[in-house]
Amino acid sequence: MLTIGIIITVAALLVVLGLACVHFVPPKRVHVITFLGTKPIAMLETGVHFTIPRPFAVTSAVIPTDVIAQKVQVQIKSQDNLVFELPATLQFQVTNAMRFAFERDEPVAQMVNLVVAALRSAANRMEFQEIYDDKITIQQEVESTVAEHLQGFGVKIVDLVIDDPELPHSTQTALNNIREAEWGRRAAEHEADATRVRMVGAARPEAESTLLKAKAIAGFRMEIAEGNAASIAVMQGKIGVRWVERTIGEGPSAQKVKTPTYVDRDGTPVAPPEMDLPAEVILDFFKVLDSNETIRDASKNQGNIIMLPTPGTKGTMGSDISDWIAAQEASKRMAV
Repeated sequence: MLTIGIIITVAALLVVLGLACVHFVPPKRVHVITFLGTKPIAMLETGVHFTIPRPFAVTSAVIPTDVIAQKVQVQIKSQDNLVFELPATLQFQVTNAMRFAFERDEPVAQMVNLVVAALRSAANRMEFQEIYDDKITIQQEVESTVAEHLQGFGVKIVDLVIDDPELPHSTQTALNNIREAEWGRRAAEHEADATRVRMVGAARPEAESTLLKAKAIAGFRMEIAEGNAASIAVMQGKIGVRWVERTIGEGPSAQKVKTPTYVDRDGTPVAPPEMDLPAEVILDFFKVLDSNETIRDASKNQGNIIMLPTPGTKGTMGSDISDWIAAQEASKRMAV
């Protein structure tokens, strides 16, 4: 009986000792085992492990091996003197649990300090818009700067996600005002260009039309002058005139008119001769024509009073000025 009791006791002790030697490590964890909590003796990854029995083997640290996200917030003063917050998310993973557990005091805080310093150094050399547009460059610079330091921590950076800069509300308002003013200036320039194009486009045909009208008027006056010269030559018997019918215009608007053809005594067509008339004679002639046209136009409307100069002899003003004054006074009384 005594022998059986000893055997049972020994067996129980062996079971307890065996259980004390077994370590169960859950997924994505590493257990750092030390001898009596002093000297590291093992790193146990996920699974079942056997070590020296407890209490000689002590689990001094449980280190996660999955990817951990750590928020960071960095104050930046950009190259164009804007001060703002630059938020980022650091994703890291422990690659050496022993170093992570014992080489550094508060390794996560030290790692964050390194990343913040590298972020600030990279972003402070850039302008605000560059930071906003080119976050990849900052990320690559930060990772290359701190990668070697983090190896001593037993850590590697998996990713560094940099968010959009966060400007103070007052700065956002000021920048928005500046951008609105800039867009307003550009809109005004485009509108001015469009207005200029419209005005030039409208003025060009108007100018061409005016030029054509001026040419037409000049040509009309020239035809009148030539016709008047020819009329005087006809009255003087220097040339004769023969009327020829011709069509002006096309289609329904076509009209037949008679135009003069000038001939000599033999009936041969000739050009109107040159007139050798004194300038004052020509001027008096046109005065009479203008007066006749004025009377003709005024006669179309009843109740009009027209004032015309009377032709005088050479060297005089024609009628006395008193006659003009009397005529004006009489016209006023008739109007009342």
